[in-house]
Amino acid sequence: MNIKVGDGIKTVLIIGAVFFLCGSSFPEKNKLIQAKISAEIQIPKWYHEGLYFDGKNVWVNNGEGGKTWVVDTSSGSVIKEIEPVGTFTESITLKSDNLFFVTDWNSEKIYTIRIEKGRMIAQSEVCVSPAHPAGAIWNGSNLFVITWTRGLYGTKFHIIKMDDKFNIATKKRINRIQEPAHLAWDGKNLWISSWYDRRVYKVEPENFEITGYFKSPVERTTGIAWDGRYLWLTGTNANLYRIEIAMTKKNQEEK
Repeated sequence: MNIKVGDGIKTVLIIGAVFFLCGSSFPEKNKLIQAKISAEIQIPKWYHEGLYFDGKNVWVNNGEGGKTWVVDTSSGSVIKEIEPVGTFTESITLKSDNLFFVTDWNSEKIYTIRIEKGRMIAQSEVCVSPAHPAGAIWNGSNLFVITWTRGLYGTKFHIIKMDDKFNIATKKRINRIQEPAHLAWDGKNLWISSWYDRRVYKVEPENFEITGYFKSPVERTTGIAWDGRYLWLTGTNANLYRIEIAMTKKNQEEK
């Protein structure tokens, strides 16, 4: 495994904008905020999906027929593999001590699971058919889930806000993000990755207002996680990237 670290690997731009997930227009005037790759970590190839940061390591879910890897971010080594609860793990997010929410694309279900002897063991579940659940994040009080519903006239994307018993508080159509994939939570804002247009969007969690975005350095961007300082990104067949968000005065005030 190889890790490339440094300030000069690549710089990406965050374009600050204010518009809604369900809106139909994009403002012409944008505020540019810099971000940069501070590390690239080589990991084995698979169909990488959602990421989860456990305080030390990054977990990588591996979609169709894959296991969840626990990756040591100092070396890029897979130090543990976890057997899935279904057949296509999209995302995993911690609710409380050894109790996680997991989304599975093929089963069209959201689970609560515990990990026992290297396996995900279902505790409860809810089916969201005909939708497929993708990204999910628990922010301490609510679970946010992205869903894809395919039909004759294309795919409809939604973001659902629910409680820990899967009771839905809000469900909104996503029109402004093409093929939204996964979610992260930085303590105040949601971050949504877009598989199609290689962008990562910063989203206000109450009204789902998009307040900015940056161009992802990762082709076919999928997984995203926040570690308290950096965003981590991966893509369908990509490595792990650690992204440093420039601390503007506005960002410092938010902290």
